[in-house]
Amino acid sequence: MNLVDDGSSVDGFGIDLKLNSIEAEEFYCEALRLWFEDSKGYHTLSTTNLEFMLNDGFNDISIIYIEDSILRMKSMGEDPYETIISMLEFIASNHKKTIEVFNYLEENEQEVLSWAASNPAVDEAEKDSEIESEEDSDGWI
Repeated sequence: MNLVDDGSSVDGFGIDLKLNSIEAEEFYCEALRLWFEDSKGYHTLSTTNLEFMLNDGFNDISIIYIEDSILRMKSMGEDPYETIISMLEFIASNHKKTIEVFNYLEENEQEVLSWAASNPAVDEAEKDSEIESEEDSDGWI
């Protein structure tokens, strides 16, 4: 099979991420989405917690999604291989770190929440956010 001539064959392409929960899949999808924006300069649009659209600023390129711990993509452009290479790049350099961060947050959720509740900087940021929201909602009056 010649992959270069048959771009539709990539729609069956998938990588088993070996994630243990839907929450881990959602966390991983968001980390990947943010990486595409920050590191690759793509525009992304989350369609669900497990799926996002990749756009180069002019055209939709692909839909990237995780289903049953399998990372997949649906190509919408002419050259799906740049997206595949980018996905592999993320996995090679960030897979282990992403899972470690998720596991740490999951194991220490109560500790993180307690810290956030007792941290004055977090409280001030929340208050500022609430004030801005109130100002925005009253702006139409």
